[in-house]
Amino acid sequence: MQRPTAVTVFGILNLIFAGLGLCGVVLGVFALVIMANLPEGEMPPNTQLELLKNPTYKAYSFAMIGVNSIATIVLAIAGIGLLKLRPWGRSLSIGYGAYAIIMQLVGLVVSFLFVVRPMMDAAEQGNDPQAQAQMIGGVVGAVFGGCFGLIYPVLLLIFMFRSNVKAAFGARTGDGYMMDIPDDNPYANPPS
Repeated sequence: MQRPTAVTVFGILNLIFAGLGLCGVVLGVFALVIMANLPEGEMPPNTQLELLKNPTYKAYSFAMIGVNSIATIVLAIAGIGLLKLRPWGRSLSIGYGAYAIIMQLVGLVVSFLFVVRPMMDAAEQGNDPQAQAQMIGGVVGAVFGGCFGLIYPVLLLIFMFRSNVKAAFGARTGDGYMMDIPDDNPYANPPS
């Protein structure tokens, strides 16, 4: 069977997005360390730093750095597995796609609770056009950012469940189960 083009494309995209994700994690940690060590008077006004004063949001942010680091490494391994046409590459890609969709939805909820909602409250308390514009921008940014972040994992899941991709990895296309993994133990199934 010929390798489906989608497998190669998503294998390469997984590696590219994993590389970008690792760069983002490193830069994010670096920025947090730098900003956390600035003296109080020298800190530029920054809404993200103001949010980090909330212990719940701070715990969420640091937890997401760790979880996203692991997910990014899994995405890279999945990309390698796809390029080598290994069934675990497809399985990891499916797992990553499901994880990414769930985390985008969680991120939307957290953004609404900690970013958009306070902006809405500030805009309602006064007739400040700047606060109202920030609120509108926050809502639009959260919605579009969340939807944009869903594109890749949704496409990944769609293509990983196509019949030609499943067949390339040895999955039975009729019943949806993956191919049985052979046992490496030579005594498990002795030849007759």
